[in-house]
Amino acid sequence: MNDAQTIRELREEVETLREQIRQYQADMVQPNAALKSILSHQQSALLMGIYNRDVASYACLDHITSLTGTFSRQSGPEYEKLRTKVAVLKLRDKLKPHGVEITTWRGIGYYMTDANKEKLRKLMEKKDD
Repeated sequence: MNDAQTIRELREEVETLREQIRQYQADMVQPNAALKSILSHQQSALLMGIYNRDVASYACLDHITSLTGTFSRQSGPEYEKLRTKVAVLKLRDKLKPHGVEITTWRGIGYYMTDANKEKLRKLMEKKDD
């Protein structure tokens, strides 16, 4: 491998890492108090991870759940994937009464339709009573 190729590969890696940081920073946006009253910290982070992307990959959401706490007595990659799926299931249960749905794209991840994003946006704009 020559120097020019090494530099090119390192620049590509830096750009990839910058994009990952941008996406993680977008996930840090917190929903308003109306949602904080019904969602845990982890659920809020997952919701923002899905909301801020066209499709939130399993890897991205696995990373979010790993950052927001480990609540399993088990460890290992198979439990991490299960942890994320269970967390999304519980998130769906909490959003269902508000008419907001998260859709699974099998083998890829999760996403929200524009209509569901709009419902969530209205819910986030709702003032506390």
